[in-house]
Amino acid sequence: MKAMRVHEYGQPLRLDEVEPQKPGPKDAMVKIEACGVCHTDIHLAEGALKTEIFGGKRPWILGHEIAGKIVEVGSEVADVKVGDTVLVDSWTAYTCGMCMPCRTGFENCCINNRPIGFGRDGGYAEYITVPARALIKIENLKPQDAAPLACGGVTVFRALRKAAVAPSDTVVVYGAGGLGMFAVQLAKFMGSTVIAVSRSAEKLEMAKKFGADYIVDASKDPVNEVLKLTNGRGANVVLDMVGLEQTLENGLKMLGVLGRFFVIGVGPGPLKCLPDTAVNFELTISGVKVGTHKDLVDLVELAKKGFVKPITTKTFKLRDVNEALERVKKGEILGRCVIKP
Repeated sequence: MKAMRVHEYGQPLRLDEVEPQKPGPKDAMVKIEACGVCHTDIHLAEGALKTEIFGGKRPWILGHEIAGKIVEVGSEVADVKVGDTVLVDSWTAYTCGMCMPCRTGFENCCINNRPIGFGRDGGYAEYITVPARALIKIENLKPQDAAPLACGGVTVFRALRKAAVAPSDTVVVYGAGGLGMFAVQLAKFMGSTVIAVSRSAEKLEMAKKFGADYIVDASKDPVNEVLKLTNGRGANVVLDMVGLEQTLENGLKMLGVLGRFFVIGVGPGPLKCLPDTAVNFELTISGVKVGTHKDLVDLVELAKKGFVKPITTKTFKLRDVNEALERVKKGEILGRCVIKP
C-alpha cells in the first residue's frame, strides 16, 4: 500500500510502498477513506513532539483522525463486520487496561499507551489494521466529516464535560480553527452563551454561522471586549484552542469568580503565566488529554443526530500531505481538512 511517512524530523514526508499489517484474531483492517490533518501532526513531523516519546521509531506513518470501511476482520471479531463504515478511536486503541488511569475510567491518560499516529503507524495511508474494540460505526456520517471527531472533536467535548457547562454559563472559545468550530457547536448544544475570539475575520464569520452569540477580534483588546459582553462579571469558562503565553494570559483575565480555564491547543513551548486572579477568583485551570472511548462514542451519537455539523472544508490527496500540513501550519484552512487516500 502507499503511505506518507516521517523519515527525518523537519523534512517533508515521503510517499512509500509499505506492506499492510494482516489482522490478528481480534483485529480489523480498514480501507482508509479520510484522515484528518491535526496541528499535532505538524509538531510530530517537525520533531517538537517525537514518536520515540510514545515508544515508536522512524520511519512511521502520521495521522490519527481516521475513518473508512472495514475490508477484513479477525476470527474473534463479533461487533463489527466487513462493509461497516467506522471511525477509529486512535488514542485509546492500544491502552493497557491495567494501569491506574485505565482501571479508574481514564484510559485517555494510560501510562503505557502507544497511540495510533504517535507511537505506531497511523492514517496517512491506504489501509490500517487496528483492534476491533477501537472501531465505532458511523453509519449515516460521511468519513470525511466523521474523521476530525476522533481528536479535535472529542478533545473539546471532554473539556466541556469536565467544565460541567450549564445553560446559565458564558463560554469563551479562544481560537476559531477546527477545534473552535467544534467548541462553538457543542457549547451551544449545552445551552450556554458563546463568545468566539479570533484574529481572523473569516473564521469569526464561520463561528457565527455555527452558532456563536458574539464574536470578538483578538487583535483589539479582547479581554476588555469579553468583560463588556458579560457586564463586567467575566466568563464562566474559557477554552484556549491556541496554547500560547498571550492566550493564556488573556484567557485567565476574561474569567470571573470560580471560572474554569481549559488548555486544549498545544503551543510550541511551556506556559508560565499565573495572575493573582487565579487565587483571588479561585480559578480552575485544567489540561485535556483527548478523550475516553465513551466520550468519543457519545460524540459520534450527537453527530449522527445532527447536533454536531461537519466542519471539513478541504480535502487533499495522499501525495499532497506536505501541502496540507503547510497550509494548516499557516492557518489557511477554515474548519478542518482531511486526506483522502
